[in-house]
Amino acid sequence: MKLKIGMMLVILVVAMAAPYFIKGRDGKPLMAFGPEQPVDILSSEKTRQQYMKWQDENGLWHFGDEVPEGVVAQVVSVDTAANVIRSVKLPKKEPEEKAKADKESTPGIPLPMTVQPEQLSQMMDDAANVQQLMNDRTKQLDSIR
Repeated sequence: MKLKIGMMLVILVVAMAAPYFIKGRDGKPLMAFGPEQPVDILSSEKTRQQYMKWQDENGLWHFGDEVPEGVVAQVVSVDTAANVIRSVKLPKKEPEEKAKADKESTPGIPLPMTVQPEQLSQMMDDAANVQQLMNDRTKQLDSIR
C-alpha cells in the first residue's frame, strides 16, 4: 500500500513539473516561473488615450477628440489597461436591527427552554392523549391478529 501511494505521489509531482520542461511550438517551455508579460508592456503608450471634455452653455458635458471653436476644454488622459470605474460602496448593516428582529421572533421564552412555561401543561395533556390513542390502536391491532 505504501508503495502504491509513493508511486502516485511521484507521478503527481512529475505531472505538475512537466509543463515547465516540455518545449512548445516556439521552443520555449509551456509554463515559466516568471510573469507572462513584463509589467511595462501591460500599461504602455498604446493603452493610454487622451480626449477632451467641455461644458456647453446649458451645463451639459461633452466629450470628443476635437473641440469646437470658442470653447475652453480640459484634456483627460486615460489608461485603457487600468480599471477606472470606482466600486460601489454599500452601506454598512447595523447589527442592532438584526438583534431587534431576533428578539421579536422569540418573545418571553427563557433561554434553556423552547416552549413558554404556560404551555407546558397543555403539551403534557396533548402527549397523554396521543399516548392513549396509540395504546387503543395497539389493542385493536392485537385483537385482529
